[in-house]
Amino acid sequence: MSVRDKILKLNESKVFCMMPWVHTHVWPSGKAFPCCMSDSTVEYGNLNDNTLYEIWNNEKYRQLRQNMLNDEETKECSRCYEMEKSNVFTLRNMVNQYYEHHWDRVESTSLDGSVEELNMGYMDIRVSNICNFRCRSCGPELSSAWYDEHIKLYGYTPEDPKIMNILENEKFWNDLQPLLLTVEEACWAGGEPIITEEHYKILDFWIENDIDVRLRYTTNFSNLYFKKKSILEYWNSFKDVRIAASLDAMGARGELIRAGTNWNRIEKNRISMIEECPDVYFEITPTVSIMNVYHLPDFHKEWVDKGLLEPQNVRMNILTYPTEYRIQIIPLNERKKFIDKYEEHIKWIDDNFGDGAAKRGFESILDFLQQENYENLIPDFINRNTPLDKLRGESLYQVAPELEFFKHYEN
Repeated sequence: MSVRDKILKLNESKVFCMMPWVHTHVWPSGKAFPCCMSDSTVEYGNLNDNTLYEIWNNEKYRQLRQNMLNDEETKECSRCYEMEKSNVFTLRNMVNQYYEHHWDRVESTSLDGSVEELNMGYMDIRVSNICNFRCRSCGPELSSAWYDEHIKLYGYTPEDPKIMNILENEKFWNDLQPLLLTVEEACWAGGEPIITEEHYKILDFWIENDIDVRLRYTTNFSNLYFKKKSILEYWNSFKDVRIAASLDAMGARGELIRAGTNWNRIEKNRISMIEECPDVYFEITPTVSIMNVYHLPDFHKEWVDKGLLEPQNVRMNILTYPTEYRIQIIPLNERKKFIDKYEEHIKWIDDNFGDGAAKRGFESILDFLQQENYENLIPDFINRNTPLDKLRGESLYQVAPELEFFKHYEN
């Protein structure tokens, strides 16, 4: 490919992504996908049935690479396409920016879409589903704490066991270990990585081998210690660490959306991090759903005012699945108060901090809200929310009174 082709693919293509040349995403169950943004209903293989090397060049992976080289859309990548229509800086945008130096791997792609050398320059392996939270938008595949409630709510046992750990698969660990030597960036998510022993095993491997990997965390931020290990000490051992706290809301609302949250503990952890890891980057990555969309501007402003968050350090994770939790289920005749709230907050950001990531993030939520109308999913939302409220002895409407208009639909 020419230099011009490279520039067009990386900067102007609406489809091309470096991920299939630098990464394979793995879940605790062994399921493999092109990345964490891809459609989780379309597996690219399973590490319990195939090796990492076999999956790397299987039929689906080869076809994906061919589609990207031919600038053809792939269904599994639709989430990035949808987010980019709302001007969200997606994982596709990020990896094209930061992994350009692996372009030689793209050029070496065979006509059938295969790539000879397996690469894990970007590593996002969900080692375990062990988690201490039961977030409303999650489930047992990525949270062990959800397992028993899933059975009570839906009346059947999940196909996977309650606790899963892919590194218990000795063959996978043997395949992965040599790849750890060339990892450039590792993304840790869960489950909850801070309370996962194998996460520390890999960090120790990098420290012992003097490999300074860029560390990226998505964490519920509830724990800073595991057994006798301090995660703050580990973070200070690496040069480039970025913490993304999955915090959707403050106080009682935050505790309801992400069951297991102790809000006072979250704020104390943030203060401890400021004191002990002042150079480690911190941001919040709220999952923007119907449950927190109205409240999010208030949360952002309060933490900025308290000095717990830099104004621009917020990265929006706009929920698209479960579909009935999308913000687009808000009826058209109810949207004005949400739009007004966001326009007021965007003006506050602009007046005090100017243009930047936070302003663009809140603008992207407004854009996304107005792209589609999913009012037809309101019954699905009620059928999902009401039994969960009853099981947990909670009330979403009590902590989110702006959603009381949904009661009109309950009959």
